[in-house]
Amino acid sequence: MKVLIVDDERTIRETVKEILEDEGFEIFIEEAGSKVIGAIEKLKPDILILDLFLPGISGMEILKELHERGITQSLAVVIISGHGTVETSVKAMKLGAFDFLEKPIKYDKLIEVIEDAKKYLSSENSIGGAVDYLSNLPLKKAKEEFEKTYIKQVLKRFNGDLKKAATFMEIDISNLYRKLNKYGLNQ
Repeated sequence: MKVLIVDDERTIRETVKEILEDEGFEIFIEEAGSKVIGAIEKLKPDILILDLFLPGISGMEILKELHERGITQSLAVVIISGHGTVETSVKAMKLGAFDFLEKPIKYDKLIEVIEDAKKYLSSENSIGGAVDYLSNLPLKKAKEEFEKTYIKQVLKRFNGDLKKAATFMEIDISNLYRKLNKYGLNQ
């Protein structure tokens, strides 16, 4: 699988590159936000690791453009940021981000998210594929993966409006906040 890493900090690019190359991924790096769309069109990566704060065009602007073009349907976008908030995370999920990691990036969490993205992509986003993916997990992990994905999708449906999402899910908003914290969607 191909992974494109976009971050203006050389040390982060290089560290993430080394980690993922050791895991067998084909890695490409980019530091300028203005070159990301062209790189995606040329390289056709499966996973995009995208910093929010880039010189010129921001990671959120890039994500928005990818979403508008429908590219986030087949590209797992993992947002990374040292200044994330619940609102930022929700906005990113609404725009099709697969996940959100806070800097400094923890090795175990990075590998977990990338492996989840890989499994998600290999399921071809189909119901049957999703069931196959979940049925290969222990019950507790499968329930958590389903709930996390479900929450992401409901937040997208309601454009990140936590109150509407909580009402739709028939849970109180404080419970939704707990779930966002539990699944790391609040970063």
